[in-house]
Amino acid sequence: MSIELASGFQAFALLHAITVLVCVAGIVGLVRLGQREQRRGRERAFTLKVVVVGLVFWTFMQGYYLLIEQDWADSLPLHVCDLAGLLGPVALLTRQRVLRTTLYFWAMGLTIWGMITPTLTHGPEHIRFWLFWISHAGVIFYAVYDCVVNRYRPFFADWGTVCLVTMGYLAVVLPINLANEGWNYAYIGDVELDAATPLALLPDWPWRILGIQVLGATIFALVWLPWVVLRWIRPDECGRETPESSAM
Repeated sequence: MSIELASGFQAFALLHAITVLVCVAGIVGLVRLGQREQRRGRERAFTLKVVVVGLVFWTFMQGYYLLIEQDWADSLPLHVCDLAGLLGPVALLTRQRVLRTTLYFWAMGLTIWGMITPTLTHGPEHIRFWLFWISHAGVIFYAVYDCVVNRYRPFFADWGTVCLVTMGYLAVVLPINLANEGWNYAYIGDVELDAATPLALLPDWPWRILGIQVLGATIFALVWLPWVVLRWIRPDECGRETPESSAM
């Protein structure tokens, strides 16, 4: 491994591509393992193992950031990806519709962008590299696992639900940011954004707050649309779009 590959991280470079491929392979492998355990009648036990490992990892990661890094402007578990890392195991364990819905849309609509356009600068030589990629890949895994193994299917009403949940989340995080100079949780603080992220294309603060809500609702709609097509092609596979089904 070259020095460039082993030290530091740059988006869209070779290390980025390799890391994403490894994450995708890991997600696919674990989901297929879950399917195999389901066929053997051991799906619940396997899910419980996933939940336990996920909660242990989340606790370790948050402990590291809070006790070692101690960068309060970025270390608190207030970003969507941090919350989704806890939401995933809880959603898989309880199978509550609102939790599963929030997990799916946050994972496939928001967390995935952390993997596509990461702002990470640390390479494999630093623990933050591993925490970042395992946590983001883990959130995606939870959502894919819930769809493939537990057969979660999003409906239009779920789009409305996650929009409301997300607006509630932003309403909680915004005053926290405003009360602490330089804090930018949910990227709605009065802080200049990294030009490497798509959010940098949004209007300046405070209009960015509205822009993020519009952008988020649009992205949520886009990750719901494939299910509309699949439901039209294979209605028996995805179920019909009815108020009763969205409450499942």
